Amino acid sequence: LAQKYGENLVEGGGLKITTTLDLKLQNKVQQIVSEEVDKSASLGISNGAAVVVDPTNGQVLSMVGSRGFYSDKTDGQFNVVTQGLRQPGSSIKPVVYLTGLRKGMTAATMILDAPVIFASTVPGQKDYEPHNYNGKYNGPMALRYALANSINTTAVKTLANVGLQNVLEQAFQMGFTTLEPTSENMKQLGLSLALGGGEIKMIDMARAYSAFANGGLKPDLVGVLKVEDSSGRVLEEYKPIPGQVVMTPQEAFIISNILSDNKARELTF
Repeated sequence: LAQKYGENLVEGGGLKITTTLDLKLQNKVQQIVSEEVDKSASLGISNGAAVVVDPTNGQVLSMVGSRGFYSDKTDGQFNVVTQGLRQPGSSIKPVVYLTGLRKGMTAATMILDAPVIFASTVPGQKDYEPHNYNGKYNGPMALRYALANSINTTAVKTLANVGLQNVLEQAFQMGFTTLEPTSENMKQLGLSLALGGGEIKMIDMARAYSAFANGGLKPDLVGVLKVEDSSGRVLEEYKPIPGQVVMTPQEAFIISNILSDNKARELTF
């Protein structure tokens, strides 16, 4: 708002700003982030963040950018949600498998969970050998169980099968701004992307996952609903717009169904 109207008007102009925040939820989420960071101090964790959005309309219900804005333990005035670049780990796998679905795979497609080595195409670079977190392998697995149990080898094989560029195109379309299929990203990123090897923003992850919960429609995220000046004149007001189609309703249903299938993830848990 300061960029739009100037610092003077925003700081002292009597503006009335209506946000999307749920104050009760915001306070609770701030408490949770602070408590969890403190509990994890022995692990070397000093900061945390969280964002809660309504996937149907993109409204930001809570955003906690750091352990505390005035924290002296960490850089509190750095918003990890919108500014931080972090590796997403296995939470990127649904995008890989979604790309597989869009290329003809199904939830029943069998993928072999077994040791695999991908030969390096770059001189002097080591071959890539992904491992499962527990060091064990399960043999042939349906895509449903491979995703539900977060199996590493099958995710990497799926990425290798559908192609890095196709996965990046899908991810970028879903709102991952740092995963645009540029020539630079194509050079820097590889098969490890399937296990979270590319840095993303938390806000982008929230937007992308909203599409899974919203029938394939990616909403634009919004935090301010209305801005009025001191005399009540409306300077701007949010008008809902339809989300962008980034997958079919059927594809969104399959991924969401797998992620919520307790039976399918018994192998891991």
